[in-house]
Amino acid sequence: MKRLLMLLSMSAMVIVAAPAYADDSAPNNDDDFLKQIKDAGLTYQDGPKTVEVAKNLCTLANGGTMSPNEIQKNLVSLNPSLAGDGAAKFMMIAAAEYCPKQLHG
Repeated sequence: MKRLLMLLSMSAMVIVAAPAYADDSAPNNDDDFLKQIKDAGLTYQDGPKTVEVAKNLCTLANGGTMSPNEIQKNLVSLNPSLAGDGAAKFMMIAAAEYCPKQLHG
């Protein structure tokens, strides 16, 4: 749990930590991911860190220690700008870009 909080706490400034389990078959287009984030109406301060957090979500999802709902709640608690549907949008865009197998089983 400490590790998770450490990883997610960096999302408050949007964001940190390299992925351990991002899909090798997933597209690796960070610019596309950041464009999708912007197009979804979400903002970020640091593009590379935002990408790292997105990839980190795949690691958390693949680890199975937290449900998507728990991950979403932690994102919002550490980054209030993701309140409402912001965290869900971020998670869906991240999954589609970096770990599409998480979306389709």
